[in-house]
Amino acid sequence: MPAAGSRAYQLRWGILGTLLIGTVTGTLGNSLVNVALPTIMDHFSVDVGTGIWAVTSYVLFFAVTMPLFGRLGDMYGYKRTYLIGLAVFGLSSCVAAFAPTFPALIFMRAVQGFSNGPILPAIMAIIGTVFPPGERGRAMGVWALANSATHAAGPPLSGFLTQYLGWQWIFLSYVPLCALGVFLVMRLVPDDSKSERQPFDVVGALTLTTATLLLMYNLRQVAYQGWISPASLVLWALFAWLLVVFLVAETRNSRPFVDLSFFTNRPFSAATTIAFIQAFCQFGLLFLIPLFLIQVGGYKAAQTGLILACLPVSMAVAAPMAGRLADRYGCRTLCVLGMLTLAVSGLLLSPLDSSSASWYLLLSLAAAGIGMGMVQSPAPAAVSLVMPSDQLGVALGLFNMLRFVGATLGPTVFALMLQTLGPEPSLTGYRADFYIIVLVAVLAAVVGLRVPTAHSEQTCEIGD
Repeated sequence: MPAAGSRAYQLRWGILGTLLIGTVTGTLGNSLVNVALPTIMDHFSVDVGTGIWAVTSYVLFFAVTMPLFGRLGDMYGYKRTYLIGLAVFGLSSCVAAFAPTFPALIFMRAVQGFSNGPILPAIMAIIGTVFPPGERGRAMGVWALANSATHAAGPPLSGFLTQYLGWQWIFLSYVPLCALGVFLVMRLVPDDSKSERQPFDVVGALTLTTATLLLMYNLRQVAYQGWISPASLVLWALFAWLLVVFLVAETRNSRPFVDLSFFTNRPFSAATTIAFIQAFCQFGLLFLIPLFLIQVGGYKAAQTGLILACLPVSMAVAAPMAGRLADRYGCRTLCVLGMLTLAVSGLLLSPLDSSSASWYLLLSLAAAGIGMGMVQSPAPAAVSLVMPSDQLGVALGLFNMLRFVGATLGPTVFALMLQTLGPEPSLTGYRADFYIIVLVAVLAAVVGLRVPTAHSEQTCEIGD
């Protein structure tokens, strides 16, 4: 942490604002393509089964590489990995706009995701180094506000660009943002490069990254192929084998890629579990609610979009306030209350049917968004408080990777529940999914009692 009178400390809020350019570009990279996807599919004459890879390839490579780039940030400096990631993201976005074939576009989307992998762990690690402990919750709240607001702004922006300028502009729009971000980070963010070279655990990095890639890919496929189809069983076996190799390699390496004692650090495990559940419910609802509104409620697409926007908007409102309150009252209180609020929202959603009023839908989704927003900034802030500074990047990368595993698992579980308790549009499946939200949120609230409650607990060591 910089001294109170240092330049980094004095410029800390400007540094945060500069870093958020990476958050905006990365989040738009995820949300802009969804609305433009039908137009892109028509342009390249591909079906939906093929077209969905324009979305999936980005998410997969973004999520699974965060621990890898977090570790490289620990070794070589977070500023350096952030700059390389943002520069490659801008370049790959420019190339994607002129992709001659759909496979070429898929490849560039994978490069976009790969290059976005360093950005989020670097942002959170830099926040943990330039902000004092008493301000980290507030700083994480500002990050969460930018993230949620960009999620809300992405679909209408994508619709405008696609309709009036062409789908290529959803990629070209990133380029000036990336260029500005690289320039400002080079000028404002202090150098944190490491002079001492550390050994890099290649086996641990490759096995964890590949195992997670297989896990997330298989979770996305089971809704179509089933849990025990031949292809799924092969992938599950490969995942299990890689996981065993990873665990053996980490126990035998004196400088492992991931210190397995991370998971015996109760505050870290608790904060990561809460983030996992938050993403599980958030992305599960973003999948479930449009289906419910259109299939059961009879809503039009435009109405559905407006109602669904209540979720990210309420998250954007709650997140910065939660960060401030976490600095004052501790992360534990916000995490527990947030998960309990999310459980209440599940109860509010459970009696929905075709006659439910719009205002009730909005109220229920607002409660869900507020509950999620209450944990979105305190959970990563808690990780920054309890992890050693020389392992902060890989810890935050692992934290965010597991969060995205939850984001992948949520829609998969909800879809399987609908299929199992169908036929569509049966209310039974939807209500079962809403009760799942209640159950996992209550469990997360109990786990949240392990999150540090005050700054006096910052000294928690690995293994506590």
